[in-house]
Amino acid sequence: MNLYTKDYLLDGKIIYFQPKYGYRSGIEPIILASKAQASDLNILDLGAGCGPISLIIAYRYPNSNVIGIEKNKIHYDLAFRNKEKNNFTNLEYFNGDVGQFYDQFKGFFDLILTNPPFFFENTVIKSLNPSIRDAKYITQKKLDLWFRSLFNYLSPLGTAYIINRYENLEYMRSFFSKTLCKLTITPLLSFKGSKPKNVLISINKNEKYVEKIENDFIIHTNSSEYSKDIKNWFK
Repeated sequence: MNLYTKDYLLDGKIIYFQPKYGYRSGIEPIILASKAQASDLNILDLGAGCGPISLIIAYRYPNSNVIGIEKNKIHYDLAFRNKEKNNFTNLEYFNGDVGQFYDQFKGFFDLILTNPPFFFENTVIKSLNPSIRDAKYITQKKLDLWFRSLFNYLSPLGTAYIINRYENLEYMRSFFSKTLCKLTITPLLSFKGSKPKNVLISINKNEKYVEKIENDFIIHTNSSEYSKDIKNWFK
């Protein structure tokens, strides 16, 4: 019995294996991958999972150097298999802890993309499934280390993007307000007029802490279809 499914990204352009009964990719990787540009030469997928973000970027920008770090062995093995099946030579995965700092990456990345776990432990009942558990639940101490690594890996002129639960916004504000950065906040709404479920945050190193709030981003139209931007990002 297969413990994974063979799926596809970008309208069938990319083969994508992911757990059959574990954590499965949502819309977040599509949004994060859309932030990459051809000028981003060194790109980090921090907490890569099975690799949807880094796979999309490696396909779109073959001249880029894409690195994914993933601790969960189930997800790492599938990410590595995805890389091999798609013959990406500009993509490497490391089976490592994102909360551990790797000196060789200090100030190295032009772009960092991450969708870290969004439930703090002891606030909800955790799943016993190791794939779901590692993707959804984290301690605040470990998330602090995750964000600290992200900030240290970012080049002076680079940009980092984070998608997380909107309810964690104040925690993220509090963390990054202690750093020298420009924090840009974009609430993500399922529908126009709905309450934001998630939030997209961009981070740029700066001489002082500055915060900016941008207009809401709407994921679905009133007919429940994806917005025009999302549809284009799927291609």
